[in-house]
Amino acid sequence: MKDELESLKGQQVEVIYNGVLYRGRLMGATEDEINLQTGTDWVMLPMDGVTTVRQMKPR
Repeated sequence: MKDELESLKGQQVEVIYNGVLYRGRLMGATEDEINLQTGTDWVMLPMDGVTTVRQMKPR
């Protein structure tokens, strides 16, 4: 998963964390957490609750 996250860095992504959908720009990821920049804030999500990370499709 680390390589996949590295390839998505800087991209708009959707992350499902504990059943909640988050959208934002993937700014970085470690073994412990994912960092997103959303439209209004920065979000740091613990990796142990993340079930899905995918690139957002253009609208």
